[in-house]
Amino acid sequence: AAQAFTSPATPVAHLQRENTATLLRAATPATEDAEEGQSIEAFLKEKYPVFESTVFSKIPNVYGSLKGSDFTIFCASDAVMADIEQKRKLQISDPRNLEITEKLASYHLIPTGKVTRERLQREDWTVPKTADGVAALSIGGVLTAGGELRVGRSKSGGFMGFGAKEDGGVVIGNNEAKIIKSVNVDKQGIIHEVDALVAPDLIWRYFDQLRIPGF
Repeated sequence: AAQAFTSPATPVAHLQRENTATLLRAATPATEDAEEGQSIEAFLKEKYPVFESTVFSKIPNVYGSLKGSDFTIFCASDAVMADIEQKRKLQISDPRNLEITEKLASYHLIPTGKVTRERLQREDWTVPKTADGVAALSIGGVLTAGGELRVGRSKSGGFMGFGAKEDGGVVIGNNEAKIIKSVNVDKQGIIHEVDALVAPDLIWRYFDQLRIPGF
């Protein structure tokens, strides 16, 4: 069976395997639905044109490979893409870095299953809570086309990194990209809009191997 999750307790959890858990009451909007009959390619080009053209479309035959399959995409808005530092923008768009850009893009795609936000936020009550009384999430990560990314709880508030409180949301990757909203697309797919690229920071070291004049 296709694998899309990793579990805190076991190396891999199959899509079909459900833990005894409850849904976290998250202070986030309900999942939306895209226009009926709209393809994933058309949706991304309309709603997330910068991410689609500079990152996601670099995966070879990505739209053809998703036909007839359940899938999940972590998608950065145009505002997020605009905030990326100029050096990184040039590295992503440089054709000499195409192979690395493909790897970057692949971390934003789960081609083996539709992983809803509710599934990502589900708590596992089969293990003890933390000292703070917080229940563990039933999955510890997701397996993307690029590799494994951790799943955690989002936090807000606090000062200089201290005193932040969990706010009911969910974050993806070690840079803790928060899911802003989720949209069902083309019946079999789901888009999670995130507030940062989800690929691990390590990938930028490979980009940095190519020196760009002026940086």
